Amino acid sequence: MIQNVATDNTEMFAGYPDLLTPAHIAEITGMSVQYARTMCRTGMLPTVQVGKSRWYVPKQRFIAFLIGDCDQ
Repeated sequence: MIQNVATDNTEMFAGYPDLLTPAHIAEITGMSVQYARTMCRTGMLPTVQVGKSRWYVPKQRFIAFLIGDCDQ
């Protein structure tokens, strides 16, 4: 069943790039961009850091985070 939920969620996020920015996260969740950055910086979200201040969240890992599948 979780596989079907993940597939449905992947389709729901099809319009987003494979690497989500804090602005994308804010748009999807309704939180502020600043809070999304804080979640990236503090490790609350599964992120990839590029340079000192560029944060990206792999879309597949964000979907897993949203559905509570922390093993992804």
